Amino acid sequence: MSEPTAYVSHAPYIEAVADALDAAGLTVADWHADDNDPRDAYIEFARQITAPAYGDDTEVNLLWREDRGWMVGWGDADSIPHNGLNWTADLFCGVLPAPDEMVTEARTVVAKIPGPQGGPVGRYRDTGDDDGFDAQLAAYHR
Repeated sequence: MSEPTAYVSHAPYIEAVADALDAAGLTVADWHADDNDPRDAYIEFARQITAPAYGDDTEVNLLWREDRGWMVGWGDADSIPHNGLNWTADLFCGVLPAPDEMVTEARTVVAKIPGPQGGPVGRYRDTGDDDGFDAQLAAYHR
């Protein structure tokens, strides 16, 4: 008998975004949610979707952290040992934009490599905030 999968509170939200991307034709190759502190996740695009802008050898991911919201990360996954991403850029679209809003963001991300960013890293909340965040995440649980 296999061990039950641990409940990861943000996994239903990440899955809803991944499903919306797939439904919009932005094929998702993989996604995963980690119950770290802060909680984080990634959604990896299929390379045929991102190859026109990034090239065939580049992995492109939407990255999510509960304190920073959404980012895009890209790099040569075969040559970078840790996480395969050479570059990241904040999307500045908030922590919990609706899945259809993330489809709009993703269309831009897959079409063009983001330019360089300056200034501070985006931060929307701290992990210990009493801001109703867990209730908002729970709305995505089926």
